Amino acid sequence: MITRVLIYITLIVPFHIWAEPYIPSGETVITKARSTNIATLSTNELMALLLRSQQVGQTETNQGLLKAQLHERFIHSPTADIGYMYARVLQREHLFPKALLVTQEVLQQHPDHINTRLLRANMLMVQGKFSAAKEQCLQLVGLTTIDVVNTCALDVLSQNGQLAQSYQSLKNSSVPHKQSDTTRHVLGEMALRLNNPKAALNHINTLSLANAPVSLVVLWADIQLALGHYQKILNTIPSLTNDNQNLEDALLLRLAIAEQNNTKNPQNNWQKIMAKRVELRELRQDEYHASDLARYYLDLNKQPDKALYWAKVNWQHAKLESDQQLLKRAQGASL
Repeated sequence: MITRVLIYITLIVPFHIWAEPYIPSGETVITKARSTNIATLSTNELMALLLRSQQVGQTETNQGLLKAQLHERFIHSPTADIGYMYARVLQREHLFPKALLVTQEVLQQHPDHINTRLLRANMLMVQGKFSAAKEQCLQLVGLTTIDVVNTCALDVLSQNGQLAQSYQSLKNSSVPHKQSDTTRHVLGEMALRLNNPKAALNHINTLSLANAPVSLVVLWADIQLALGHYQKILNTIPSLTNDNQNLEDALLLRLAIAEQNNTKNPQNNWQKIMAKRVELRELRQDEYHASDLARYYLDLNKQPDKALYWAKVNWQHAKLESDQQLLKRAQGASL
C-alpha cells in the first residue's frame, strides 16, 4: 500500500509533458533494493534523502540506509525531526505500533511538531482508528493553516462513512486556485472514490508528476484506468524515472493492467515483469505489498483464492475504504 504522508510537506512543480512509450525487454531486472553504507548524514541531508525516496523508482533504494541511520540517531541524539523521519520509514514498512510509539515520544517533548502529528493522524486513520486520527488533526488548530487542518480532518471523516459530505465540505472550504497540493490530492482521491474520475482528474491536473510522490502517480494512474486512457499510462509512468527496472509494485501493477486492456496495441511485457515481481513477493511473504498482490490476482492473473488470501493479509494492516472494497471484491470473486 502506498501512502501519501509526505505530500503534506512536498512542493509540486508544473505539469508533466507526456513522453514516448517505453517497452521493457524480457531480461529487465525485476527489482533492486540498494543501500550504501556512507558517512553519517546531517539532519537536512536525511530529510532530503527521505523526500527523494518517495519519488518514482526511489522508494526502496535507500530504505535500509535511512532506517539504520535514523534508528541510531533517534536512540543517541533524538530531535523532533529525527523522530518524525524515523517514524516515517517505520510506517513505510507497515511497522505501525513501533512508528506510533516513536510519534508519541516526539509529541510528548514537542507537541507542536506539525509533521509528526500529521503522520500520527495518517497512521491512525490507516488502522481504522478514525476518532483518534481526527483528534490528532484538531490538535493542529493554531499550529498551521486552516487548509491543512480541514484537509486532515475531512480526509479522516471521508474514510468513516462520510465521503460525499467530506468531499463537498473540502471543496467548499477554500478557493480552488488557492488550494494546496495536498488538498488537491485528497480531493482527487475522494472524487475517484465517488466514481467521478473526470472530477478527480480536474482536481490534480495542475500537479506535476515529475518528482511527485508515488502516491500521487498511483492516483493519477487509477484515474486514467477509470477513464480508459491505457496508452497514456504506458507512455507516462516509465518516463518518470531513469530506473524503470526499479519501479514500485503499485506502478508496475497499473502498467500491467493498462497493457492488458490496451487492445489497440497488444503487448505483454509489463504483465510478464509484474508476474515475476509477484513471484518474488510471494517467495518472501511480503505483506507490505499485500494489496497489490490481491489486486493482481483479481485483475490480471485471476485466482480468487489467492486474491482473498492477500486481501485478508492487507486488511490486517490497513482499514481504509479502499482496503475494505478490495476485501469485498475478493470475497465476491471466491464465492
